[in-house]
Amino acid sequence: MNFTAGKMGIAVLAIGVALSGCATRESVETAQNSANAADRHAGAAQARADEAYGVGNNALGVGNNAQTSADAANSKADANAAAVAKLKRQVAYLQWKVLPHHKKKRHHHRTPAVTAQPKTNS
Repeated sequence: MNFTAGKMGIAVLAIGVALSGCATRESVETAQNSANAADRHAGAAQARADEAYGVGNNALGVGNNAQTSADAANSKADANAAAVAKLKRQVAYLQWKVLPHHKKKRHHHRTPAVTAQPKTNS
């Protein structure tokens, strides 16, 4: 911000004086004071903008770190889920090996014999 509001005010004042031909000392001092005040306000606004920019960059960094941590946690959770599934299969296998097996009984159902119908001569 090389061309600040104060410099702009002085330039406007100089152009106004050149065009009007004369100005009182009082009006020049008032214009200069106004320009100085505007310059101070512009500097303060620039400082606040710079501070806000820094805060925004810090927040972005925190957000990126949080995303990285979340991705790592998600990856670890997926690995843990796979390990749990593997352990469940191993426990089921060991239970199958240790616990007694009950053989299924097969029931052979007999169908009743079909009796032959006497043939009729037509």
